[in-house]
Amino acid sequence: MSSSESVTCCPDLLRNTTQTNVTSATYNSSVDTTPAPGDHSLMVGQRAFLITIYTTVLVAGSMGLVLMVSVLRSNLHSVTTIAFFNLVLTHFIFLLTVPFRIYYFARQAWGLSHVFCKLVSATIHIHMYMVFFIYVFILTIRFLSFYKRSKQVKSYSKAHTLGASVALWCLVLLLILLILYFEYGKNAENKAGQCFRFGKELKQEAVFVVNCIFCVICILASCVLGGIQFHILHSILKEHGSASWSQQEFWAQVKSLCFVLIMVICFVPYHFFRLFYLRHPDRLEGVNEVFLAITSLSCLDTLTFLGRGVCRTCKR
Repeated sequence: MSSSESVTCCPDLLRNTTQTNVTSATYNSSVDTTPAPGDHSLMVGQRAFLITIYTTVLVAGSMGLVLMVSVLRSNLHSVTTIAFFNLVLTHFIFLLTVPFRIYYFARQAWGLSHVFCKLVSATIHIHMYMVFFIYVFILTIRFLSFYKRSKQVKSYSKAHTLGASVALWCLVLLLILLILYFEYGKNAENKAGQCFRFGKELKQEAVFVVNCIFCVICILASCVLGGIQFHILHSILKEHGSASWSQQEFWAQVKSLCFVLIMVICFVPYHFFRLFYLRHPDRLEGVNEVFLAITSLSCLDTLTFLGRGVCRTCKR
C-alpha cells in the first residue's frame, strides 16, 4: 500500500492524532508558566510592583523636590546646602525619566528609539551612584563637624564647593555621552518593542569586574557610615539623656541617620543581589528590575526635611 493510500484510508486516525497533539500542547502551555531560559518577559506581579513603586516615587518625589527647593533657595551659603542642591538636581533629572518607565511596564512594549531606551536605562544607575556619592559627602561633613574638626570643614569656601559641583556634573555628562555612544547597550538584545534588556553587557570581563568593585565599595561604605552614625547618636544620648530632644545637634544627626537608613534599605540589598545577578544575568533580569526600582525610593529623602517638625508635634 502506498503512502497516499494509507493517508486516504486512515483520515480518522490522523484527525485523532492531531487533536491529541493540540490538546497536549494546550495543557502543557496552561500548566508550565515558567519562562524558558532567555525569556525576559516580566511576570504580572513584578509589573504591578514596578508600576506601583515608580508611581509612588514620581508623585512623592516631586512633592519632596518642591519642599526641598523652597527650603534651599533662601539658604545657599554652606557646603552642605550646596551638596543638597546637587541632590535635588540629581533627583529632578531622574524623575524626568520615571514616566517612561511606567509607560513601558504598563504597555509591555517600547515605542520609542533604542537610543532613548539606553538613556532612560542608564539614568537610574547614574542616579543611584550620584545619590550615594552625595550621601557619603554630606555624612562625612557632618561627622567631621561632630568630632570637633569644623575648622577643617569651613576652610572650603562656597566658591570651592560650587566649582567642585560644576566639575562633577561636567564629568558625569561626559561619562554619559561616552558610555551611551560607545559602550552601553552595544551587545544588548535590540528587539522591536523591548527595552532595559542589557544583561548581556555584564558578560564582558571588564564590565563584570567594575560592577563587582562598585558593589563591594557601596556595601562596605554603607556599613562603615552606619556604624559611625550609631556611635555618634549613642554619644549624644549618653551625654544629654532625655534632654537630647532639645539639642540641635541631635536633630542634625537624626537627619543623617535617615540618609544612612536609605542607604541600608535601598542600596545595600540591591548590591548584595547584584553580586549574584552578575553571574546569572540571563535568568534574573526581572528580579533585577525589582531591586533596581527599590533604589529609586531614595528620591523620598527630601521628605526628611519634615522630620523635626513632625517629631516636635508628636512630643507636644
